[in-house]
Amino acid sequence: MIEIVPNWHPIWIHFAVALLITAAGVYLLFGWRSERSGEGPPAALIVSRWLLWLGTLAALAALLTGFWASNSVQHDDLGHANMLVHRNWAIASVVLFGIVALVEFWRRNRTRASVISALLLLAGSAAIAKTGLEGGENVFEHGLGVQRLPQVTEAGHEHGGHDHGGPEAEQQLESAGEEPAAGHQHEHADTAHESDTPPDPVADDGDHPAARVASELNQALASGDAEGVRSLMAGDVQIFESGNVEASLEEYSGHHLPADMAFMGAMDSEIIGRQVIENGDLATVLTRYRLQGRYRDQDIDTVTTETLVLRKLDGAWKIVHVHWSSA
Repeated sequence: MIEIVPNWHPIWIHFAVALLITAAGVYLLFGWRSERSGEGPPAALIVSRWLLWLGTLAALAALLTGFWASNSVQHDDLGHANMLVHRNWAIASVVLFGIVALVEFWRRNRTRASVISALLLLAGSAAIAKTGLEGGENVFEHGLGVQRLPQVTEAGHEHGGHDHGGPEAEQQLESAGEEPAAGHQHEHADTAHESDTPPDPVADDGDHPAARVASELNQALASGDAEGVRSLMAGDVQIFESGNVEASLEEYSGHHLPADMAFMGAMDSEIIGRQVIENGDLATVLTRYRLQGRYRDQDIDTVTTETLVLRKLDGAWKIVHVHWSSA
């Protein structure tokens, strides 16, 4: 496998789209011109049929490699739900173009286009456009298959100050009481300078102020209360999810917050277990939720772990770091 390509799906899908859309265009524009009797189908109709047959084979390859890709890329609940929508539209596209390919092979000696084939090509073109739109959302909204995010610096090519990792992100993690970590593991910084005694876990303590903040965050996301979510977070909050980092409250508000609220609003949330670890002005709330519901026509039943790091600011607990991951 080519090192920078995690799977072959992106390669095959572009062949399929180019061939099938071109086939549909040539068929619809020029397929109605018949040659004189005995001279066979016009050249445009022959070309469109070959493009259709080759494109259908490429679409089948794209579909198979897409199933492979869905099992090989890291993704969260929102990404998984959108991936299923993308898959369903892809199947519909292959079925529609496959039917036309069979029909046109059966009538390959006919000299004029078929109205039925034309209608199916229009439907298939719309379906493949929707498939591409959902595929783009998989990459650009949910980061599926993305191996690296750009390192943004003040001297670099910056848009709105978004920072995805690098030295600045590490400094912000350290300021929140955490050490930078690799992968999905996030070790909390040593806070022995604040207390000589080790932090005590408080199991299932729903009355702890930090635990109440965790519950309020869950309720605000589920009810679509964006202002309520923002009121619980510090301005320099770090949001870690499936390898992605959003480095401020402003960045989170403008990117994944609406999608998180839409997803949580469709879920029934049940706390499986909760633990609070407090040490001075820092508290860590560890929660496991079971989420059940229906999102984008897909049934969801999953277990999510949530790690919140809170700091006491002006007498109130504010979230300075969030990490979500799902089974």
